Amino acid sequence: MAILNALHNGPLRYSNLHHAVSQTSPSTVHARTLTDTLTYLRAQDLVEHHQEDDSADYRLTPGGEELVGLLEEIKRWSRQHRASPKP
Repeated sequence: MAILNALHNGPLRYSNLHHAVSQTSPSTVHARTLTDTLTYLRAQDLVEHHQEDDSADYRLTPGGEELVGLLEEIKRWSRQHRASPKP
């Protein structure tokens, strides 16, 4: 989730992504964990590694963007229904 949320704001280089994910995590995010998770998300076609001549970054695929949108809707629904008083 943290990776998808970080990339929702736009493409990030690996080091910037690692920093963004570490900022939102209550514990240390090891580079190996991030790499393994990125490999999994790429295999699921949710994240892509984009490389040009002098730079490389990670970004969401259209499917990743759609998933983040759906997760945002679930969060919105949850907030709305948790705030509603029960009869």
